Amino acid sequence: MRFFEYSKLRGKEFSGLSTFQILAHFRRSIVYTFLSIYLRTLGLSTTEVTLMATVGMIANALAQSLLWGNLLDRYRKPTEFVVVGEILAGFGHLFMIFGYMFFLGLSQLIIAGYMIIFCLGGIEIFWSMSNVGWSALVSELTVVDERKKVMGQLSIIGGFGGVGGAMLGGFLYESGAGFANGSIFSIAAAIMIFSGVFVYFSIRLGREKQPERFDKNEPSENHALSDLPSQLRTGYLIFIMALTFVNFGRNSIAIITSLFLADPTAFNATGGEIAVYSNVGSIAAMSSGLMVGFIVTKADDNKVMMFGVILSLAGISWLVVTPTFSLALLASFFIGASQVVIESSSYSIVARMAPQEYRGRLFAYYNATFFLSWGIAATLIAGPIADFLIAGRLSNADAYRGSFIAALILIAIGVVVLLVSFKYTKRMKQIKEVGTVADAAQ
Repeated sequence: MRFFEYSKLRGKEFSGLSTFQILAHFRRSIVYTFLSIYLRTLGLSTTEVTLMATVGMIANALAQSLLWGNLLDRYRKPTEFVVVGEILAGFGHLFMIFGYMFFLGLSQLIIAGYMIIFCLGGIEIFWSMSNVGWSALVSELTVVDERKKVMGQLSIIGGFGGVGGAMLGGFLYESGAGFANGSIFSIAAAIMIFSGVFVYFSIRLGREKQPERFDKNEPSENHALSDLPSQLRTGYLIFIMALTFVNFGRNSIAIITSLFLADPTAFNATGGEIAVYSNVGSIAAMSSGLMVGFIVTKADDNKVMMFGVILSLAGISWLVVTPTFSLALLASFFIGASQVVIESSSYSIVARMAPQEYRGRLFAYYNATFFLSWGIAATLIAGPIADFLIAGRLSNADAYRGSFIAALILIAIGVVVLLVSFKYTKRMKQIKEVGTVADAAQ
C-alpha cells in the first residue's frame, strides 16, 4: 500500500482532513503559545492562569460525555458535528473579544483576564461538538489497521500549521499587544469559521454515495453502555485510567512551561524565543508523525504507546535540570514527539475497542482524558505547587521545577496502570482467538 492510499479514505477527503489539521494546529498555536504569559501580565497568579484551560476543558469534557457523544451515537452525523462546532466556536471568539476589550478599556485588568477565561469555557461547549465529531469521522473513514498511519500523517501535516501559528503569534504578541487589540483572537476566529465551511464541502459532499445508514435523518437505536461485554468494558476503563494519569502528568505543565521560560529567574525568554521553543516541539511532532505514519504502522500499538510515554518522561526530566534555554529546546523536542506518538497509538487502541454503535460515547470519554488534562491537573496540582513554593521564598524558576517533578510522578503512576491494562487486553485477545478457533472448528 502506498503512503497516501487507503482502503476507504478518498483523496478529496484526505485533503479535507489535512487542511483541517493545518488550520486547527495554526489556531491553537497562535493563541495558546502566548495566552498564559499575557494573563500573567494582567496580574493573575499561576493557579489563576491555569484556569484558562481548566474551565474550558471541564466544559469540553462534560459536553462531549453528557451531550454530544450521545447525540452522535443517535444521529451518526460526524461531519455535521465538526462543521457546526467550528462555526459556533468561531463566532464565540468574536463575542469574547468585545467583552474583554471593554474591561481593558476600563483598566479592569483582572476582570478582563477572567472574561477571557470564562468566555473560552463557554466556547468549549460548542467546540467540543467538533472534537467528538472529528474522532468519529476519522474512524468512519478508515479501517482498523490504517488508523495509526493516518493519524501520524495528519500530525505531520498539522505540524506545519503549528509552526506558522507560533511564528505569527510571536510577531503579533509584542508584550501583549496582539491580545490587547484583539488581532490574535480575531485571526483564530476567522480560521475556525473557514474550517467548518471547508470540511462541509470537502468531506460531506464526498460521502453522498455512502450506504443508506449515513443518510438517514431518523435516529438510530442508542445502546446502553451496560450492554458492552464485561471484559471489553473493564479493559477500556483500565486503559482510560492509565491514559488519565499519563495525560494529566505530561499536560499539567503545558501552561506553566511558557511562564518558566519567560521568567527572569529562569531564562528570561522573549516572545520570539518562546515561539522557537514551540516550533521545535511542532517539528518533533512532525518527525514522530512521519515515523508513526510510515515506519511503525504495523507495530504493536501497546509498544508504540509505551515508547511515547518514555519520551515524555525524558523530556520533562530534562526540563527540570537543563542549564540554558538552548538546551531546553531538547526537552521541547522530546515532549512534542511524545504528544503525537501517544495520541496516535492510544487512538488506534480505542478505535479497535469501540464498536460502531458506541463510538460517540467511548471517544468522548477518551477525548476527556486529553482535554481535562490541560486544565484540572494544572489548577489542582502544578499551579498550587508553584504558588506554594513561590510563597515559601523559592525563586519562580525553582517553583516551576517543583511542578515538573510532580508531573513526572503522575506519569510514573500512569505507566504502572498502563502495564496492567496491556496485560488485560492481551488476555482478552487470547480469549478471543481461542473462541475464533473453536467457532471455525465447529
